[in-house]
Amino acid sequence: MNTRTLLISILLILALPACTRKAQQPDGMELATRVAQTMAAVPTFPPTLTSPPSATPVPSSTPVPPTETPTPTVGPSPTATSQALTPGDPRTGLNLSLADYRDDFSSRFTWGELASDDAENTWADGRLKAVDSAADHFVWWSTTQQQAEAGDLYVEITAEIESCSGRDAAGLAVRVGGENLDSGYALEFSCDGYYRLRKFTTGSVKTLTDWTPSPEIIKGPQASNRMGFLGKGSALYSFANGKLLGQSEDNEHLLGNFGLYSSAENTAGLTVYFDDFWLWWLKP
Repeated sequence: MNTRTLLISILLILALPACTRKAQQPDGMELATRVAQTMAAVPTFPPTLTSPPSATPVPSSTPVPPTETPTPTVGPSPTATSQALTPGDPRTGLNLSLADYRDDFSSRFTWGELASDDAENTWADGRLKAVDSAADHFVWWSTTQQQAEAGDLYVEITAEIESCSGRDAAGLAVRVGGENLDSGYALEFSCDGYYRLRKFTTGSVKTLTDWTPSPEIIKGPQASNRMGFLGKGSALYSFANGKLLGQSEDNEHLLGNFGLYSSAENTAGLTVYFDDFWLWWLKP
């Protein structure tokens, strides 16, 4: 692997001053972390979720470009009825027609926002629009105001990818934590129908499941997929459109919240629209 620079800019819901931190990768890669202020309003969450204090808004002059609604390949909708699961499915026991928490993005500021030359993560007509401006292996993710009280969970979100090629990808981060929310597990679906699971820890990135093709992932461009992640202790499961893709094992991150991002490998300005975030808690 060539030496590359990987940037994770975590868009905090909590107001934090801007800063820069660097750490050396085990293989020579360098991870730089930036923290940006975001504008937020605190929504009302169910009892299982903890709502943090309000954040200081960014200046109103922050540019937010107008939104163009994409016409994606038709993909699956959020689970409408409880589906029959195959024996051994780790979701057994969950009512997939009734999530413990839902966010349809009809309300703004439930996720962090940023508009800059590097990336644009903004609310756009009832969805989160994530744009990675440069194909440079840099990643910017927006975290939600949700703070999980338990790390055993199943989460789904719809990701619609625009013009793309190869390993341009949509990303879902789970169990996000660390001093600057720069740690967690990140599931990615690529334009060419592959998935990958990585672990971010302050100062390092480790691939748990390298790029693996799956017929369950609808290929782009203009494709819509339902991304799913289930964590039960150290067992980490990846899902696409309701189908199990594979399992990884890791026990470093056991609790945290969630993040969304686009990751441009080939296409500068890669755009992903996120919608219909659903969350289930795994019962003991």
